[in-house]
Amino acid sequence: MAKEIEVILGGPQGGGIETAAQIFIRSLARAGYYVYGKREYFSNIMGRHSYFQVRARDRPVRSVRSKVDIVAGLDAESIATHFDDIVDGGAIIYDPSFVNTKIVAMPMMEPDTKEHLIKRLKSEGYDPSVQGALMYAEEKLNAKLYPLPYKQMLEEAAKKLNVQSLAIVQRFLNTVVLSAVAALIGLPREDLESGLKDVFGARKPKAVEQNLIVADIVYDYVKSNFPPFHKVIGGNKDDNARKEPMAILNGNEAIAIGKILGGLTFQTYYPITPAADESFFLEAHEQLQIDPEFSEEAEILKGAGIVVFQAEDEMAAINMATGAALTGARAATATSGPGFSLMVEGLGWAGINEVPVVVTYYMRGGPSTGLPTRDSQSDLLFALSAGHGEFPRIVLSSGDHEEAIYDAVKALNWAERYQTPVIHLVEKNLANSWMMVKPPKRDLISIDRGHLVSDENENKSYARFEFQDNGVSPRALIGVHKALVWYTGDEHDEYGHITEDPVTRYEMYKKRLKKLELADKEIPESERAILYGDHDADIAIVGWGSVKGAVLDAMDSLQSRGYNVKFLQIKVFSPFPRNIVREVLSRSKIVIDIENNYLGQAARVIAMETGILIKHKALKWTGRPITESEVVMAVEKVVKEGAETVILRDGK
Repeated sequence: MAKEIEVILGGPQGGGIETAAQIFIRSLARAGYYVYGKREYFSNIMGRHSYFQVRARDRPVRSVRSKVDIVAGLDAESIATHFDDIVDGGAIIYDPSFVNTKIVAMPMMEPDTKEHLIKRLKSEGYDPSVQGALMYAEEKLNAKLYPLPYKQMLEEAAKKLNVQSLAIVQRFLNTVVLSAVAALIGLPREDLESGLKDVFGARKPKAVEQNLIVADIVYDYVKSNFPPFHKVIGGNKDDNARKEPMAILNGNEAIAIGKILGGLTFQTYYPITPAADESFFLEAHEQLQIDPEFSEEAEILKGAGIVVFQAEDEMAAINMATGAALTGARAATATSGPGFSLMVEGLGWAGINEVPVVVTYYMRGGPSTGLPTRDSQSDLLFALSAGHGEFPRIVLSSGDHEEAIYDAVKALNWAERYQTPVIHLVEKNLANSWMMVKPPKRDLISIDRGHLVSDENENKSYARFEFQDNGVSPRALIGVHKALVWYTGDEHDEYGHITEDPVTRYEMYKKRLKKLELADKEIPESERAILYGDHDADIAIVGWGSVKGAVLDAMDSLQSRGYNVKFLQIKVFSPFPRNIVREVLSRSKIVIDIENNYLGQAARVIAMETGILIKHKALKWTGRPITESEVVMAVEKVVKEGAETVILRDGK
């Protein structure tokens, strides 16, 4: 029987939830499981509700479901928020002191959330309090309740740690809750110890020792006072367990690693959620260089290192990255929706001057400041058309962490090969989720610097924008090649001098756009759209970005329910893989577009590029990612009921 567990760990922002989740994720991985975890949090430094949803199983996992097996809360608000997020027979771990807390008295909970919860519980005949929520879960959801006296656990820990003040051991509250979950699911103590060592490492051996003392207290209490939970997974180290070496990364780290392997030498940013963590990672590792043994093509960049620069605003960030690219640096900037809005004029300058600059665009909920820490796929059309006038740009999106590594390399390569801006779309869900990935393969990493001026062709009358049949002119690097180069934001001739001549305008405009035609010919459509599942399946799901994980995880469940489903993941939207999309969709009886936006933006692009109108859509715009459960539900509603639009609303 397959082993699987899914848990929500909730608590106040700054209360140690992220540390506990990182220990839990690594402990499960050390136990032999595949693990996926996503983080949800408010745009608040301390106090507001934050939670991690962690899913582990004995086969690859790429998403979460709508309901979990266990909810464990550090505070009363976590229980009030997630009491109904469990499957039938699921467990809730809480402190008994929480039960008398009224929802109206929770100081950090949003007023409208309070209103919704109070109305919900009252309508079901329950008191609007934690006690009412627990009674609802027990009676309606067959929940198993595990009241764990947190204070008693901490007092015992204080004695064993020889600490006089309970306030000092309060920092171990997250370990108390985590250990209760670990004990309940039968996670071996040695694997929890390994997770602690992974997080605290050699830097804090005392922290490992102290946390293990707390964990032992909780393990003993759970074993002595509670009946076994029905879903005990234990370790997974038999002959069928995961054996291959893997790394645990979040999306920000995956992209940063891809950029390092791709030869990035200059990165700019202005701090913004959720993009900034990528640049923080690069700052922490900016002395890393590409090992020539890993990538022979890296010789031109050997010893360059990485300059990471925090600009004064996003306009400066795009312009600095563009300037660095003109000198030959492999240059990129990272931002989110509001920042990209400010970058648009600079993007147009890079477009008209054929500058190879990469923009890593982390999508979050908009418009305006919108939902700074929540998920969305609502910026696709903006990325495709941002900037006045027409100029080529390559737009690609990543579906998971492993793809993100290789896509970051491709973005840098394509920018230089086609001398055009590349926009790499990444969702907040991917940025702030953790997944196990295989180490990058050497034979899949290469560096392509494009068409550079050769030494023998250097001269003072160099035509930077020389007309070429394929649109790509030899590129001279400022400060490197002996060539005089002119750049301007105006239309220009082959040498870069301003002109409004209609003949030159005609040829130069066409020259720039030809590069997109070249990319369309050279980049295989099989890299731009990927088909999963039975090619002859009657039901085709179309999606992009991190929807991929939810769909792939749902396909096994759909198969067991009698649905033969294939999934077409669109990875590159410009140049669009129209042939493969047209071919796959035209031979499918039912096509369902699944997206995390209101308009079905990818479906609109498909209609524009292929003429195919997708009738059925499953759409979500709550700021939370699409779950495996929602994909299954959407397919069933379309097939059984003929629903044209299915609205998805799971998640908190």
